[in-house]
Amino acid sequence: MGLFNKKFTIVVVCKANITRSAYLHGYMDYYLREHMPYARKKIRILSAGVKARTGGSASQVVKHVAKLNGFSLRGHGSDPMSRKLVKEADVILVMEQWQKDNLLERFPKAAEKIFRMMEYLWSGEPEDIRDIPDPTGQNTADYEEFIEAAHAEVDRIFRELGREGII
Repeated sequence: MGLFNKKFTIVVVCKANITRSAYLHGYMDYYLREHMPYARKKIRILSAGVKARTGGSASQVVKHVAKLNGFSLRGHGSDPMSRKLVKEADVILVMEQWQKDNLLERFPKAAEKIFRMMEYLWSGEPEDIRDIPDPTGQNTADYEEFIEAAHAEVDRIFRELGREGII
């Protein structure tokens, strides 16, 4: 992790940083608090959007979904992806391939730390890797699909980070 026990920094990225990455940022913090409190001093979660504006709040629907899952997004403010965030990140997790392509084009020197969320520390078959679905403007079933995928990936990633001794 480097000198002076720097926290391992994960930046979660989606399009506008008001639905998927906002939710995942909040959920990852909640997950660590609830399931791995010892790891909270070792890891930092940030979020951004490839096409985000600064300071936008999380969508009303995703705020409600977060509340139903035990945490709040009340203080969330969207951030655009920036050189500073790329530099701070140990890993950048995007939701979709086009977002990965966008960041690779903008920040080619960061290629070794940009992954689709399911790619990161993946040990399964490569053809099983898929995008994290965008439920924005969709129905309840689409939100349920997003939440199921998001929760499964957070659990998998934190377990793998634990196995690797990062947390």
